[in-house]
Amino acid sequence: MSDGMLARRELMALLSAVGIGGWLGGGAGRSVAAPAASAPSPGPARADVSVRLDRDRPGATLTSRFAGLSYEKDKLPQPMFTAGNDALLGLYRLLGPGVLRIGANAVDRCAWLGATPKLTPILPAMVDALAGFARQVDWQVIYGINLANNTTELAAAEAAYAVRALGDNLLAIEIGNEPDLYPHNGHRPRGWRYDDYLTEWRAMARAIAAAAPSARLAGPVAASFSSGFTLPFARDAAAQISLLTQHYYRADGRDPESTLDLLLQGDPSLAQQLQSVSQAAHDSGVQLGWRMAECNSFFNGGAPNISNTYGTALWVMDFMFRCALNGCNGVNLHGGGHGPGYTPIADDKGEVVEVRPVYYGLLLFALGAQGKNGGQNRGTTVPATVEGPAGLRFSAYGVLRDDGGVNVLMINKEAETVVDAELLLDQTTSTLEPFWLSGADLAATSGHKLNDAPVSAQGTWTPMAQAAVPVAAQAARIHMPPASAVLLRSRP
Repeated sequence: MSDGMLARRELMALLSAVGIGGWLGGGAGRSVAAPAASAPSPGPARADVSVRLDRDRPGATLTSRFAGLSYEKDKLPQPMFTAGNDALLGLYRLLGPGVLRIGANAVDRCAWLGATPKLTPILPAMVDALAGFARQVDWQVIYGINLANNTTELAAAEAAYAVRALGDNLLAIEIGNEPDLYPHNGHRPRGWRYDDYLTEWRAMARAIAAAAPSARLAGPVAASFSSGFTLPFARDAAAQISLLTQHYYRADGRDPESTLDLLLQGDPSLAQQLQSVSQAAHDSGVQLGWRMAECNSFFNGGAPNISNTYGTALWVMDFMFRCALNGCNGVNLHGGGHGPGYTPIADDKGEVVEVRPVYYGLLLFALGAQGKNGGQNRGTTVPATVEGPAGLRFSAYGVLRDDGGVNVLMINKEAETVVDAELLLDQTTSTLEPFWLSGADLAATSGHKLNDAPVSAQGTWTPMAQAAVPVAAQAARIHMPPASAVLLRSRP
């Protein structure tokens, strides 16, 4: 007998001992052991929460104009904001009447009538096209004018033309952009401070007021919540401005620590910052309060392949409601272009190429802010008390409508946890009309839908009918998959 045969017999004996020798040996009459049953795969984690609106703590009064968009001024020479850009017109109309801000860093690199060499020329025909676009969609405009590289005469002439062209669609004229960063970006020397800025701003504001007495002014367009700019400006310029403006980004998009997880955690300092500006606007009697005129996830265009993910749709709704609950009167999400950053609407030289996740969040927010029938119906934001597991990334907000109804937005930011929410309404209604936001996962850059339908690059959205949510004894139960949000609107 060969060593090979002996080895095979020893192997067979060993395999037989563990119950599979009958399969390998092929012996007649041997029983074959059944494979061990595999353990069932665990289902997703689950959490139960209860949600009740805190009706005694009202925030801002909302219409769809709370939601807005912001663009660099050098978008005006592109065939973008025109009455013939049907796709962009469609996307703006879906949001309802809003506020478009034109300015940002490029405002200080633009020159009226091309009067300053090496700066982007802004011509009357471009302002006329913007005005035609704004009238088509019933949006108001915050129009930015160069402060860093300009003369008071040119500023006054441009403002006067913008006032005539935009008419009732002009919300305010904004002078410059992020002046607190002028020494950093080379617009002004080191040591140039707030007092220097205020002197320059006042000179330009006086020239604009003389040329266009009906123009409302906004400012200071500060980059950060520095007590050295926005707060003193609210006091010092209160007699000249109608709108206080401020900017916000969570962190630097070029920093490796600027992650989606950081964004979804929320900013622990945000509420205090918002309240400080709200108090300053209130104490100074600023007519239109204040607006977050430029903001998004991370500055420097966003964090690539983070600021354009589905999770940002959930973040932006949280952010906008926190702004409203802390006294802000509107938010403009910055965008433009088609890089892997934060733009709500991706465009290639003005042509819409993609609708990004932040737009979906804006759309769901606007549907809640507009009230039951859309248009200019008003609602008042209220916070919600959420009782559930500690650390659960789940939030909820309410809008008390003028017609007596209520809208409730609930957001499940958990990647793998199903949330079963009991909504306690404290008012009688038979059903709730749902608008469901869904995505493949938090990090997905495509596949997001609102009521089972995408928003197309052609500016259309055809939502699928959803089953109404029943209400019994003034309460409803809502099953929320991971990474989802739902707007629930009561019916009279």
